[in-house]
Amino acid sequence: MSTTIYHTHHIIPKHAGGTDHPDNIVRLTVADHAEAHHLLYEEHGRWQDKIAWKSLSGAIGKEQILLEKSSIGGLNNKGLPKSAKHRKALSESLTGKMQSSSIKKIISKKMMGNTNSKNHSSKQYKNIQSQAMKKAWEKRKKSSSEWQESNLRH
Repeated sequence: MSTTIYHTHHIIPKHAGGTDHPDNIVRLTVADHAEAHHLLYEEHGRWQDKIAWKSLSGAIGKEQILLEKSSIGGLNNKGLPKSAKHRKALSESLTGKMQSSSIKKIISKKMMGNTNSKNHSSKQYKNIQSQAMKKAWEKRKKSSSEWQESNLRH
């Protein structure tokens, strides 16, 4: 019984217009998959390949992947609404993180005039958010090991 883990890799990545056609898919070890995205990143400079390479090689984890995708992809999506799934992923990736006072000032300045945040300072809102954050943190801690295990199998 082999313990080698294999991934399916799109020769032309889907983010570059590739398809799921069998001629565009190869089976690679995790290390070879990481190297394939490294080479694609060096050749074409696409951020998706950089994130794939770094995550597959173990250089970054789930939280950093979400932050990278959010910050880089956000440049292409500025002003567009984020999906519920995207908002949830961002929220989960930032849950429990401490922000420096300078970052808090920047966020506060950017939020000025945002009518979506007008009730954020109310005691009721803070209590609701606190409970939601506690639940999300527990769920995140519980699912973190499951996520790692499932990604190692693929």
